[in-house]
Amino acid sequence: MILNEPTRSWLSRLSDISRPAHEAIEAERRARVADSDLLSSEFSQPLRDDVVIREHRVGRNAIPVHEVRKSATGETLPAAYLFLHGGAFWHGSATERVNMALAAVRAAKADVAVFVVEYRLAPEHPWPSAIEDTIAVLHWLKEEAETVGVDASRLVLGGVSAGANIAASVVGRVKADGLVTGLLLEVPAIDLRPDGSWDERYAAVNGLDSSARMVDLYANGLPADHPEISPALTEVSGFPTTHIMTAEYDPLRDGGEILATRLRESGVKVTATRHLGALHGSLGLTAIDPIAAAWQDEVCCALRRLSKEGSHDR
Repeated sequence: MILNEPTRSWLSRLSDISRPAHEAIEAERRARVADSDLLSSEFSQPLRDDVVIREHRVGRNAIPVHEVRKSATGETLPAAYLFLHGGAFWHGSATERVNMALAAVRAAKADVAVFVVEYRLAPEHPWPSAIEDTIAVLHWLKEEAETVGVDASRLVLGGVSAGANIAASVVGRVKADGLVTGLLLEVPAIDLRPDGSWDERYAAVNGLDSSARMVDLYANGLPADHPEISPALTEVSGFPTTHIMTAEYDPLRDGGEILATRLRESGVKVTATRHLGALHGSLGLTAIDPIAAAWQDEVCCALRRLSKEGSHDR
């Protein structure tokens, strides 16, 4: 495994602040967010000052949605990008420093309105809560598009890691109605079977032991090979245009690439890239690592392209 100096520096710092798991899951969540924000302050670019952020509460569960867009809020933007954060289904937050900073870059450079969803977390809210929350926000965006200033025919859905899993499962449910017109999956945790595509060689360096805890906390009794737990196995015909990004040294890498192959074989318009030298978390190292800079440039290019895939073009 060949890692560049910025990645080695980040891993060294990560080992300095690593803490043992807490007995209470909520305490562990808070500790993980605090650690993430500390690392972000050192290794990620800060939140841009040329965007505005608005807060919304959506649906009967009052789902928090954080809208990020360029300062000119009066204009209707060509697309809405619904973004789902990572965190193994049970931790992470839309408002983590790194997530809001990434949303701001994408809003400014891809000319989209980004909506970062604070979906409910397992185990208090296991499958299918996050899927249902996301669908509720998609319908809200469709209905309130004129009010929030986006083109209702161009809704791009995307996510990182567990967020990508949720995004793919959502598309499996809503693909028939054309609600989602583009799909963007980053380091997707999309094959959680114990005998699936997990690559043990890269687990330790990423701090990931296995997919078992994710399944235990999230699946609500479903088997790991259920298509909404491992969406690499879902029926993909009818999926919207999709872009998938994987990291070379990610134990979850092959699942995303399997999905890309299945999409292509089903006639779905799909592109996929593997970023050499990247770890599962490399995409957030935007202040120090050219791998992360290239990753964000690609995301913005993909968003601009997917934004042109409006329902009238399909």
